[in-house]
Amino acid sequence: MAIKNEKIKVGLIVTMSEDVWPEDFVGLVQGFIKPAKEMLESLGFEVIAKEILCRDINEAREHGRFLRDQKIDVLVNHVGTWTYANDSVEVARIVGVPVIVWPSYNKDSLGIAGGTIVRGSHEEMNLKNYMVYGDFDDKQLHREISVLIRGIAGATKLRGLRYGVGGTRCMGMIASQPDPNQWYRDFGIDVDGFEQVLLVERAKEYKQEDIDKFYIWLEKEFGGIKVKREVIDAQIRMYFALRDHILKNDYDFISVKCLPELPYVYTTFCLAISLLNDKSNDGFGIKAPFSVACEADSNGALTMQILKNISNDTTLFTDILYMDYKTRLITMGNCGSQPTDFAPSRKDVCWVKEGFIGHEFKIGCSCPRYFGKEGKVTISRLTRVNGKYHMLITSGKSLKDHPKPADEVGSPQHPKLFINVDADDREFVKSLRTNHMHLVFGDYTEELKITCDVLGIEPVIP
Repeated sequence: MAIKNEKIKVGLIVTMSEDVWPEDFVGLVQGFIKPAKEMLESLGFEVIAKEILCRDINEAREHGRFLRDQKIDVLVNHVGTWTYANDSVEVARIVGVPVIVWPSYNKDSLGIAGGTIVRGSHEEMNLKNYMVYGDFDDKQLHREISVLIRGIAGATKLRGLRYGVGGTRCMGMIASQPDPNQWYRDFGIDVDGFEQVLLVERAKEYKQEDIDKFYIWLEKEFGGIKVKREVIDAQIRMYFALRDHILKNDYDFISVKCLPELPYVYTTFCLAISLLNDKSNDGFGIKAPFSVACEADSNGALTMQILKNISNDTTLFTDILYMDYKTRLITMGNCGSQPTDFAPSRKDVCWVKEGFIGHEFKIGCSCPRYFGKEGKVTISRLTRVNGKYHMLITSGKSLKDHPKPADEVGSPQHPKLFINVDADDREFVKSLRTNHMHLVFGDYTEELKITCDVLGIEPVIP
């Protein structure tokens, strides 16, 4: 589990041909390395560079191996002037990530001449690449290159991840199921399964003194606990068991089935999923968000992980409960696994008794009740159509103030968000292929389009 936030790693090379150039001209191009690196760092990325020019095939191989070993997510090739395109292609071939070709904007270096042949050569070799053009202080360029980097990283940061799924298909939801071999082939993700009964048994082994200490933290951190102590203790135990299982198995993101079995035999994962998804203090310290989907929804978990790769922020697992065409307001809520980061504050969160219909409870479970905070959101969901992935992409606004009877939809115990989508409301409904939806604060719609392009996913934009 990531304990601290991980920045997107950007590899940077500045290229120039091996021809004989005047010394002062070589110095001019050499001088592009520092401002290029500083510009990318100012956008919030970790930049990896050898900080020397890349000018011939041997240097290209050295740069490529160096950046590959640093496990970069994106390669930026700042083309300083005329460049032998095969050198740039060699770096890209070795590092194996998409390339942003960025010709120098300096009028004396004629970087666009080198940049266009580099771009066309990548196309000839079927190497995924994107072209930008502008000076170091160009704000529009900053936006374009930031979108490209985040979008590419949404795809490349999936490679080598280990996904754990606890349990089998939940309540007949075919659209939540993955093909593990497709994930390995298309995304580079290893899918590993585990059984929930193991966690139920482990949950009962933790010392009561550790449970008591965590209960005191919950009381101080949140707005209230209105559930029997027996119930919250069981929820804490399940959280400990799931967290330790993640650490032991080195999972990068997971889903758990939970329903319908666990309420009958012990309790649910609601508290565990909520706190794991948060990037706030989880009782063990400040940590990065860790994507966990409910109801063994693997395609939901993958959507959440992509959103996290792009934003490095908390992602939401929720259900679409009702679409009001008159107010254009969507009520979203889930039976209890929503992260508390989506509340205005943790003091606005009250842990209450879960009361969803259709299941009997052995001892009950807790649910973080709140109404979501205000802000711009990105809304997304992966599904498959005849084996090919499609991604619903739109944006909207989460509303703090909402008209009646929106807050009366669904169970009064459940956390809820009230969303006005930017898309046409009827077209949005027509695009839905599953009950689950995923959100992150901020507008990352353009980044998601790039992710889809890299991964060969069909974007669905209502």
